[in-house]
Amino acid sequence: MKEYAAIIVGGGASGMFCAQRLADGGVKDILLLERNDRLGRKLSATGNGQGNVTNIHMSAEHYFSDDPALVASVLGRFGWGELLRSLSSLGGIFLPDEAGRVYPTSRQAASVTDLLRFAIEGRVDVRTGARVLSADAEGDRFFVRTEGEEFCGRSLLLACGGKAAPHFGTDGSGYALARAFGHTVTPLRPSLVQLKTEQTFIRGLKGVRADCAVRIASCGRGHSSQGGRVCMRGDLLFTDYGVSGDAIFRLSAFCREGDVLSVDFLPDCPGSVVEEALREKAARYPQMREEDLLRGIVNSAVGKCLAKYSANSPFCQKQDSLSCLASCVKDFRLPVIGSLGFDYAQVTKGGVPLREVDGDLMSRKAEGLYLLGELLNVDGECGGYNLQWAFSSGAVAAASVAGREHAHR
Repeated sequence: MKEYAAIIVGGGASGMFCAQRLADGGVKDILLLERNDRLGRKLSATGNGQGNVTNIHMSAEHYFSDDPALVASVLGRFGWGELLRSLSSLGGIFLPDEAGRVYPTSRQAASVTDLLRFAIEGRVDVRTGARVLSADAEGDRFFVRTEGEEFCGRSLLLACGGKAAPHFGTDGSGYALARAFGHTVTPLRPSLVQLKTEQTFIRGLKGVRADCAVRIASCGRGHSSQGGRVCMRGDLLFTDYGVSGDAIFRLSAFCREGDVLSVDFLPDCPGSVVEEALREKAARYPQMREEDLLRGIVNSAVGKCLAKYSANSPFCQKQDSLSCLASCVKDFRLPVIGSLGFDYAQVTKGGVPLREVDGDLMSRKAEGLYLLGELLNVDGECGGYNLQWAFSSGAVAAASVAGREHAHR
């Protein structure tokens, strides 16, 4: 049986990048195992297919984990600048947009996959269609078994991804491999995902899109979310199950079942201005219905829903009808009853606790075992942060493996 210097399980962003860094670091005999029929399926779909690889506003503050200091350390060792220099050296051009999100100039995520695929071709033994069934350690060697073969390696790097978007092959099986070495896994939840909400006052809004500011007005029982301090500005899309859109994807990282969303339909307009406009129109048209008073102020379909909402709103217990209507425009409440789950999520919240790995992301349970990317209890906000973590974790682990290999020689 051939002995490999390193076996990488998972041919996604972290796995491919780790393989490329190992090869560039002079490590020979690298094996990359990918269960899909091709590398980088999920990477090729990132950023709505445009490839949002990182963000120039990178910092540990944009991540959720059980050890922010370790996240900061990994990002400090390999941040967005190092990533762009590395990807650019492979032949790509990358530029940030006005929000700091960095994309390839091709605006094709698949081109990022191609850059990495070309970089490891001929230097890494790549096996696609290789589903790993088990892995264990015997002495200072690791043995990995697929449906038809067994492989031996001096280092084992698990880059299997989480549970989000299982149609890309990320079904959570990597957690079982980690548990086999004694690791624990925190509760897992979908993140960067569409939210299900109560439908009472938004029926008839399916397909309506609005530029809104959305925050978590109140948190569900037992939820110590920091979301109440966060306000996301962007598209809000009403659906037949609740809400979607850019603002919701970003806010979902902070949100869970039982929370209540507050939607401001006119974030650039003070409530006093809204109320004054409504009073002037009501004075001019004293018989006009409230939903018609809102025409020219908000989308007409939204206006109908707000009129119904204001008639049943707690605001109206302390305000007259026009003050209440203005308040509803600025603070429309939507209780969250769930999300669309892992099938539609971009990332997994939770994973192997960071206290179970060292600063190089090597396991504290088994020397020579590394845990990368989404498998760890680290998830980022929307905007390139999760891909940066995938690349950074791959780079840091590769540097450690390369150092061990040089010492082995």
